[in-house]
Amino acid sequence: MQRTTSTNGLLSPLKDFQSETEVDFKKYDQIVKTKDKIFDEICREIHVQKHQEIRSVFLNKRNVPKESICLWLENVCSLLEQFCIPTLYGAMANCDEQNRKVIKSQKTIIDLQAEVIKKSDLELASVKSTVKEELKSVQTTVQSEMKSYSSVLSKTCSAALSQRKLQSAVKLAAAKEDRSRNVVIYGVKEEAEEIIHDKSLEILLDVGERPMIRECCRIGQKRGDKPRPVKLCLSNSDIAHQVISKARLLRNKKGYDSVYICPDRTVEERKAYRKLLEELKTSREAEPDKFFVIRNGKVVRISEDSRSAPGVDS
Repeated sequence: MQRTTSTNGLLSPLKDFQSETEVDFKKYDQIVKTKDKIFDEICREIHVQKHQEIRSVFLNKRNVPKESICLWLENVCSLLEQFCIPTLYGAMANCDEQNRKVIKSQKTIIDLQAEVIKKSDLELASVKSTVKEELKSVQTTVQSEMKSYSSVLSKTCSAALSQRKLQSAVKLAAAKEDRSRNVVIYGVKEEAEEIIHDKSLEILLDVGERPMIRECCRIGQKRGDKPRPVKLCLSNSDIAHQVISKARLLRNKKGYDSVYICPDRTVEERKAYRKLLEELKTSREAEPDKFFVIRNGKVVRISEDSRSAPGVDS
């Protein structure tokens, strides 16, 4: 019977490696090869083909020398104690270090996002301040030009009218700027103790977006079982536009048959859009073999190839 290789013989390929915790792929590869050599020798001695077939019932036979079993055990214990366990500790330490780096990177991203939001708010405040100063300047100019009672009377009427128009225009522009950051979600089931923020974020995640939701609430009066729309205020108009551009992806999601995302429109804009929808329905019924969509505020016919093109409204 062939004599079992000594401990030093089987572990000799690892003599150049230190039993330290540093992760080294060459060292790892050599540990695996050394383990395979030990198991190959055991398989030859007990006459089995695969390492998985090594069992105590084969080892506990008279034809397997006790000396061989002791040497195998010594080799395996040395391999575990000197190389496998330190290498495992090294891998764990490396994972911890990588996790710390990932957490640090995520914190950096969050800080950058906060800076972007802060900058956007400052820019909006600057625009509103400029408009307010311009309005004040116009009022001062109008008042200084009033020279006589008759001219005061005529100019006052004209100035008041111009002032109201200007104020109305400023309010309209500010409201439009505020609405440009909003999106409205229709068809979201309304429940008694719901967390509407989480519901809304789940819908946005399903279209591939995870924006920061600054405000979130239902709008309108509750009427029967029909759920009220949900209005979301996002960080800026670019993010809102990006969410709206992906709203069509909900069509292919299970459970969103009656859920859709729209811009935050005024009453007049909603009336105009409903009129467009009626016109779209009429066109489709009149020519069912053609394809019609709403684009740039008009109902237009498109080719079948461009139905799924980006920017095509339904």
